[in-house]
Amino acid sequence: MRYERSLAVAGRLENLLDLIRAGTFSTPALASRLQVCDQTIYRDILSLKQRGYKIRSRKLSNGWAYQLLDEPEAGVDAKGADGS
Repeated sequence: MRYERSLAVAGRLENLLDLIRAGTFSTPALASRLQVCDQTIYRDILSLKQRGYKIRSRKLSNGWAYQLLDEPEAGVDAKGADGS
């Protein structure tokens, strides 16, 4: 059961990253697309930031959208090479 939940969360985070890369989705739009609540999106964005993804909100003419500025290097733990 835990394994399936972990796979579901990992899949949702991948889908969330794909949508953020598009750069045109707000929190409610992401929540609707991924069929989760807004709070889950906020929590997932925080999780991605803690893993080294640089994500910010940007103002558009019709509201706000997330933007992916940078991704962690492949094979590098978000905590850093020294484990701190």
